Amino acid sequence: MSGLVSVAALRGSRAAWAFGVLAVTWLAAVLLADGFDSVSSFRYLVQTASFLGIVAVGQTLVVMMSGIDLSVSGVVALSAVVCAEVASGRGGGTTGVLVALLLSALVGAVNAAGVVWLRVPPMVMTLATGTILAGALLVYTDGSPSSARLPLLDTIANGRLLGVPWAFVLWLAVTAAAFWLLHLSRTGRNAFALGAGEDAARASGVPLVSTAFTAYVSCALLAGVAGLVLLGFTGTSSLTMGNPYQLLSIASVVLGGTSILGGRGHLLGTVGGALLLTLLTALLTSWNLSEGVRQVVLGVLIIGLLLVYARERRT
Repeated sequence: MSGLVSVAALRGSRAAWAFGVLAVTWLAAVLLADGFDSVSSFRYLVQTASFLGIVAVGQTLVVMMSGIDLSVSGVVALSAVVCAEVASGRGGGTTGVLVALLLSALVGAVNAAGVVWLRVPPMVMTLATGTILAGALLVYTDGSPSSARLPLLDTIANGRLLGVPWAFVLWLAVTAAAFWLLHLSRTGRNAFALGAGEDAARASGVPLVSTAFTAYVSCALLAGVAGLVLLGFTGTSSLTMGNPYQLLSIASVVLGGTSILGGRGHLLGTVGGALLLTLLTALLTSWNLSEGVRQVVLGVLIIGLLLVYARERRT
């Protein structure tokens, strides 16, 4: 009986479906495009998916409590730019990393404060924060961000552990920690409760303030980590380097089966969603499709899933 229940649960799991679609898409890529059947291409896929995956894990924590963070793109750029600026100056690499992570966490705290205490809708609050970050970075760098090669970040971004990219290992570690936080801790249960219904959760004594601060600070901190890994990968910072991750992090969450309305989903589905989006992007690129066409394809897919999940929530 327990085996039948497990199979039924697996069949009904959106996270399992995300990995199923990933497997089918990978098979299609191997059959319809060149270069996807090699170990090196698979290794590069999981390496580049890790950059998105780290951001998406943090986004999942926020979305699960019925929030959203549109400032992640700005935080990715903030972390990379500040670290490069400090490291290329007198601060050194270690100081640059610490300052970048501290500022990232501060952005998350500001987002949480605006949502909880000022009662600003999450979409508006985080979009405003991201806009402020973009302007502040432009002023800070005078439009010319620094480049920096930090051995630690270079190793994490480009090195391997027994043939496995260190970036992927880091993503797995981040996912394991977030899995415990979301699915095994009281904070995670509170996030699910808030996503299912804030009024009912408040009436049940769910602490909105601590849960929101944990989610938004964790999300911003992971976006900062992703920015540092990207800096190690490219060796240079850019004011726009985080732009793709704003949409793609949300798309990874949705494709992984988490309801955009919060309260339902699984963190492992986000992992499948990030891998799927990275694979789809690589596949579309191999077909020489333009950036505009790729964005249209991904956007249509996201809208379709949002409509399906919204219908499920109403029923």
